[in-house]
Amino acid sequence: MQLPMPRPSRLLAPLRYLPSAPLEVVIARVTSHLLADPLADGALEGLTGGALVVRMSDPEVELRFTLAGARVCPASSGDEPRVIVRAALEDLVLVLAQRTDPDTLFFQRRLRLEGDTALGLEVKNLLDAIDPAALPGPVQRVLDRAAASIIDDTNAGISSGYHA
Repeated sequence: MQLPMPRPSRLLAPLRYLPSAPLEVVIARVTSHLLADPLADGALEGLTGGALVVRMSDPEVELRFTLAGARVCPASSGDEPRVIVRAALEDLVLVLAQRTDPDTLFFQRRLRLEGDTALGLEVKNLLDAIDPAALPGPVQRVLDRAAASIIDDTNAGISSGYHA
């Protein structure tokens, strides 16, 4: 029997008190690996010299990325944002687990893109193209359980506390 998984927003709440750099490094490496082919083909070239800023709510965390060659890297605070993506952490979990469509979240204003619209749409489409099966097994299982927990709680009428 598995213990129920806490909601990602509660489980990851301490992230708001930690420096973002270690998380940015991990996410950049994983993203570069998962998107190696599209990045080699020129995806996200518009980020070169600028930043993709991801502002998550619940917990409040801001992550910054740029492109160096064909690799996603943490961006410095001096890199001007080209695109800002705003969403609740739990909505991003659902997108990455392919339990919801980013277009649905976009039209419900739960996924917001600011700045370079074409680049923002490219980011959204690349997020949607990530295959959860390509993730390492343990990460895939945690992502799947987290998404299931969010859906179960939502169906039961339990809110994460996030309001757009």
